[in-house]
Amino acid sequence: MGNKGNYYLTTAIAYTSGKPHIGNSYEIVMADAICRFKRQQGYDVRFQTGTDEHGQKNEEKANALGITPKEFVDKIAGIIKGICVSLNVSYDRFIRTTDEDHEKQVQKIFKKMYDKGDIYKGSYEGMYCTPCESFWTESQLVNGKCPDCGREVKPAKEEAYFFKMSKYADRLIEYINTHPEFIQPVSRKNEMMNNFLLPGLKDLCVSRTSFKWGIPVTFDEKHVVYVWLDALTNYITGIGYDADGNSSDMYKKY
Repeated sequence: MGNKGNYYLTTAIAYTSGKPHIGNSYEIVMADAICRFKRQQGYDVRFQTGTDEHGQKNEEKANALGITPKEFVDKIAGIIKGICVSLNVSYDRFIRTTDEDHEKQVQKIFKKMYDKGDIYKGSYEGMYCTPCESFWTESQLVNGKCPDCGREVKPAKEEAYFFKMSKYADRLIEYINTHPEFIQPVSRKNEMMNNFLLPGLKDLCVSRTSFKWGIPVTFDEKHVVYVWLDALTNYITGIGYDADGNSSDMYKKY
C-alpha cells in the first residue's frame, strides 16, 4: 500500500482530580478507531493519550486523604491507564505531565517565553475558582459564581507571571480568516472568533504561588507553572519537542 503520509492524533489528556468518567472512554475509543482506520489506509500513525496531573485541586484532594499529591495522581493515572488496557487502545505513548522529560521541557518553554519578553511579572486580583484554577472579574461572574462551572468563588490576590496573549490576537485572527479549515467545525471557529479573539484577548496569568503541586519556574521557585500552560504542551513534548532547538526526529516527522 505504501506510506500515504504521517498522521498524528492526540486525545485531550484526562485530569486526575477524580475517577475517570464515560467521556474519557468515549473520546479515547473514537480516537483509537480513527488511528486504526488511518493505519489500515497506509498512514504512518502516531497516537498519544495520557493524564494531566498538576494543580491546586489535586493538591487539596491529596491533603484531604493524607497522602502526597504524587501518590494521589499515581492512583488515578493507574486507573485511566487500566481502562485503556481493558479497551485495547492502540496508543503509542501514554504521557503523564509528571513525566520527567515533559516537566523539563515545560520549564524550558516558560523560560524561553520569559526571555523573549512574552511573559512578565505582575499581580492578579479577582474572584478565584479553585476547581477551575481561574481568576474572574466581578463582571464575568454568573449569579456571583464561576461562569465555567457554577461553583463558589473567593476573592484572592497573588503575585503572578502573565503571558502577553494580547500581542498575538491580530495574527491569530488573520490566520483563522485565511485558513477557515484550521478550527473545525465552523461553530467552534465562530465561538473562538466571536467570544474570545474579536472582543480582545486579555493577558493570561501563567503562574501560581498559592500552592506547590506544579512544575517550579526555574528562575523564581516560589512560582509554579499554571496547569493549563503545562498540560497543553504535552502534545509537542510527547513527540520530542525541545525548546533549545534540539527537537527529536519524531517531532520533525509529525
